[in-house]
Amino acid sequence: MLNTFFKTFKRRWNEIRMGLVFLGLIIIPSGLLGYFSWRAIENEKLLSHERLEESYSHFARLAAREIDEELENVEKRWDSAVKKILDDDEQNPALGDLEKLARTEPLIAACFLLRAPGRVAFPPGLSLREEGASPEAVELENESYLREHEIFNTLVTRGEELEYLTYDLIGAIAAYREILSSVSSPQLRGMAESYIGRAQMKQGDWTTALSTFQNLLANYPEVRDLNKMYLRFLAQYQIAVALDNLERDQEAVEVLFRFNQDLLERSDVISPLQYSFFLDQIRNLAPRLLVSRQLPDRDRYQAQFDALAEQSKKHIREKYFVQLLDRKLYEMVIARQKYKAKFLYVSDEADGEPFLLGFRSLPDPAGIYTTGLIGLQIDLGQLSRKLFPAILRNLKFSERVTLAILNEAGDYIIGTARPADKPIATRALNEPFQFWQVAVYVNEAQPVSRHWDFLSTLSLWLISLLLLSILLGAYIFIRRARREAHLSQMKSTFVSNVSHELRTPLASIKMMAELLEMQLTGQSAAPAERFKTRTENYLSIIRRECSRLSRLIENVLDFSKIERGIKQYNFEYEDPAMMLRMAVESFRPHAEEQGFVVELEIVEPLAEVLADADAISQVILNLLSNAVQYSDEVKEIRVRAYRHESHVTIEVADRGIGIAASEIPKIFDDFYRVNQRLNSPKPGGMGLGLTLARQIVRAHGGDISVRSEVGKGSTFTFTLPLPESVVTETALDGEAQNTLRTSPRVEIAS
Repeated sequence: MLNTFFKTFKRRWNEIRMGLVFLGLIIIPSGLLGYFSWRAIENEKLLSHERLEESYSHFARLAAREIDEELENVEKRWDSAVKKILDDDEQNPALGDLEKLARTEPLIAACFLLRAPGRVAFPPGLSLREEGASPEAVELENESYLREHEIFNTLVTRGEELEYLTYDLIGAIAAYREILSSVSSPQLRGMAESYIGRAQMKQGDWTTALSTFQNLLANYPEVRDLNKMYLRFLAQYQIAVALDNLERDQEAVEVLFRFNQDLLERSDVISPLQYSFFLDQIRNLAPRLLVSRQLPDRDRYQAQFDALAEQSKKHIREKYFVQLLDRKLYEMVIARQKYKAKFLYVSDEADGEPFLLGFRSLPDPAGIYTTGLIGLQIDLGQLSRKLFPAILRNLKFSERVTLAILNEAGDYIIGTARPADKPIATRALNEPFQFWQVAVYVNEAQPVSRHWDFLSTLSLWLISLLLLSILLGAYIFIRRARREAHLSQMKSTFVSNVSHELRTPLASIKMMAELLEMQLTGQSAAPAERFKTRTENYLSIIRRECSRLSRLIENVLDFSKIERGIKQYNFEYEDPAMMLRMAVESFRPHAEEQGFVVELEIVEPLAEVLADADAISQVILNLLSNAVQYSDEVKEIRVRAYRHESHVTIEVADRGIGIAASEIPKIFDDFYRVNQRLNSPKPGGMGLGLTLARQIVRAHGGDISVRSEVGKGSTFTFTLPLPESVVTETALDGEAQNTLRTSPRVEIAS
C-alpha cells in the first residue's frame, strides 16, 4: 500500500510542482495586485471624502456661528419683552401684558404663567388642578412637604432594596406601608400604594393586590407620579391582570375596555411615549382574554376593542406644554433651586412635530428661591423663515446645500428643507441652545465626486479584467500543461503496454515452436495419433497468437495513421449483415475456446451502407474482444443489428463486470483502460480499441455510445448512416405499401 502511494505521488509530483509554481508566481501575485489596487482606490476615495467633509465642516462652523448670533438676537427680543412685563411686579406679572406679547411677537406662539407647581395663571381657564396633575402642589410652599419628600425617598430606597436585591417581599411591603403612616401628600401616598400592589403581585397574592389597586384607583384617580404618569392608568392595567390570574375573565375584559377608553380620552395630556406604552400593554393582554371560554359574547367585546383601535390619539394641546413646564417648576422647587433671571429651554417632539419651549423662573418674595415661571412656546416655522435665508445669503454658498437644525437624537427640527439623507457635517450650537446642532446636507453629488466615482469604477473594472485575464490565462496554461503531462504519461504507459502485449504472444509462439521442435525430434518414440493431436494444438496456439499479434500491430498502425491524419478508408457499398456475419464468425472460435457463447441476431432487411468493410470489421472485433476481456462468470455475448430510421444500428452486449458511471465519459479517450481487478488472469489492452472504434465510426458519419451497469454488463451501440438514395427509396416504398404490412425477417445464429 505504501509503495503504491509513493509511486502515485511520484507520478503526480510534476503536476503538483507546476500547480505550486503557478500558485506562487501567478495566482498569489494577482490576488495581491488586486487587493493593493483596491485598497489604494478605497484610500484615495476616503481621502477625497475626508477633504470634502472637512470643507463642509468649515461651512457648518460658519453656519453655526451665524445661527448662534441670530438666535442670540431673537432671544434678546423676547427676553427684553419679558423684562418689561416683570418690571412692574416680578412676582405677579400682568396677564394682559402676556396676552399682548403672544399676539404681537411673531416668534412667540403662546405664553404661560405658573405661579406655583400645579397653579396655572395664564392662559385663563387652563388649570391643572382639576386634572389632578399636582394636587399636592400647594403644599410645596410649606416646609412640611419637603420633609415628607425626604422621608418618602428614604423608605422607597429601603423597600426597593428588600424587593429587588434580597427578594424580601414581606419586608418591602412593610417599608412601603410605613410611607402611608409617615406622609400626608396624596401624590406620595398614591405612589406608595402602587409599590405595595406591585410587591403583592410578585407574591402571587392576586386577591390582595386586586384590592390594593382598586383602592388606588378610587382614592387617587387624578394623581400622577414623579414622572407625571397617571397612577390611574397603572391601577386599571394591574386590576385587569389580577382579574385575569383569578380567572374572572369577563370582569378583566370590561376593566381593560374602560382602561382603553380612558387612555384615549386623556391622550392629549400625556406624552406620546406614555400613551404608546400603555396601548401596547392593552394590545398584549386583550387577545388572551378574548379567547377565554368563560367569556360570553366574545364577538361583541372584540368589536368594541376594534372600534377603539380605529380611533386615533388626540393631538397635543396647550395643556401638555403646561404640564412640561409644571414638571420643570416642580423639579426646581423640590431641589430648592435659587432664582436666576435667565431663560432655559426644552426641545422635543409631540405627535411627530418638534417644539421649543423657553421658560424663565419667578422669585419668591425674598428673591432667593424659585416659586413660579413664565413659559414661551416658540413658533418654529417663523424662526426657520427668519434664520436660514439670511444665513445662506451671508455665507454665499451653493444652492446645492441644505441647512437644518437637529435635536440631540439627530431628528429634524427646522431647516431650509426636510432632508432625506445623512448630513455630511454637523456642528453643535452654543448655550443655551446646546441641545441643537446644525447639519449640512448636499442635495446632489459634487462634480468632483462624480468624476472620482467614474474614475474609481473604471479603475476597478480594469483591475478586475486584468485579474480575470491573468487567472484565465493561468487556468488555460495549467490545463494544457496537465493535458500534455497526462498524454505524456499515457504514451509512456502505452509503450510499456505495447512492449508487454507484443512480448506475450511472441513468448507463446516461441515456446510452442520449441515444443513442436521437440515433438518432431522425438516423433519415433510417441504414438502417431498422440503426436498428431499435440501438433495440432501447438499449431492452433501459434496461429491464435499470430492473429493476436497481428491485431495489436494493426491497432498501433491505425492509431498512428489517425493521429497523423493520413488514415484512408476504402468506401464501397457493403451489406452490413454480411460484414457482421463475417466478423462474428471469424471471432467465434476464439470466444468459444474460452467458454463464451456468441449470439448473433440480424433484423432484416438491412439496406446497403457506404463503408470500409475492413474498418467496420475491426470495430466489431474490438468490441467483441473487450466483451471477452471484461466478462467474468457469465460468458454470454449478444450481437444485434437492425435498421432504425436512416441508420443501421449494431449492438454488442455482454454480461460482464460493467463500467462505473464515473468511468464512462473517459473510456473512449486515448490510452485509457478501465481498471481491472488485480487478480484478473486476462491480459489488459493498450487502451486504443475503443478510441479506434470511435474514430472509425465517426469517419463513416455515425456515432458510438455505451450503456453499462456495474456487475450486470455493458452494451456498446454504434450506427452507420444509410445513403440518401436508400432513405428516399425506402420512404416511397413505405407509402406504396402502407396497406400491406408484414413482420420483418429475423435471423438468429449462435
